[in-house]
Amino acid sequence: MRSYPSELLTLLDEGRVRYAGMIRFDLGEGSFGFIRQSADYVYGGVIYTAMLDGLIEVSDLSYGTGTVAQGFTLRLSESPDNGITPDVLLDIENYDYLDRPVTIYDLHRHPDTGAVIGEPVALMRGYINAVLHEEDPSSGYFMTVECESRALDYSRTNGRIRSQDDQQRRNPGDKFYEHAATAGRIKINWGKT
Repeated sequence: MRSYPSELLTLLDEGRVRYAGMIRFDLGEGSFGFIRQSADYVYGGVIYTAMLDGLIEVSDLSYGTGTVAQGFTLRLSESPDNGITPDVLLDIENYDYLDRPVTIYDLHRHPDTGAVIGEPVALMRGYINAVLHEEDPSSGYFMTVECESRALDYSRTNGRIRSQDDQQRRNPGDKFYEHAATAGRIKINWGKT
């Protein structure tokens, strides 16, 4: 069970907490982070680059119980004044992003001092499913990152058989499927003999 600092709980009860949204992408080339505030922030060994409001929009995060995969999207709009051109957005295609983890956090700050209160809280974790590039005459060029929650692992019905290699890609170091290749080939006598 997660515990929160008493100062944070008091400010939450008063409705006076300031939030800074954080997004972490764990791509094949490394981890990249963005935070919605005016200065960079370091957390978990990753530098979260400051971004302006509206550069990255997060869809509504839906939560549920069970094994149904919940999806969410991230939309990054062009902003030539900030160096984010359509060419920069197209450059994402050069990265290893498919099925890579994405985590969305809330960072709590004191409303008067701006001091960080506690660790960032993970709101949603998922995998990148697709990256779509679009151009709208009114809003310009933008990129949509479609993500699916980790419950996707429980709901896939594509006939694929999980293997040790597949498990290592999803959870490095896990040895659950280590002996899966021998399943059905070892005779075990049950009961009295």
